[in-house]
Amino acid sequence: MEHEKEIQEIKDRLTSVESQLKRKSQSSGTFKILVLIGIIFLVLFLILIGLYQFPSRGTT
Repeated sequence: MEHEKEIQEIKDRLTSVESQLKRKSQSSGTFKILVLIGIIFLVLFLILIGLYQFPSRGTT
């Protein structure tokens, strides 16, 4: 009887830990996508600045 209770508690804890890990992996994936979008935006912004500056430097 005592062992069955302990086994059930362990199963409950395992279920809880699995759900926590699932939530963390989903939020981690979202964070990675946001960081990737930020890096792409920064690179495109720097390219636009370079394209704007290139003709301006050629006219002097």
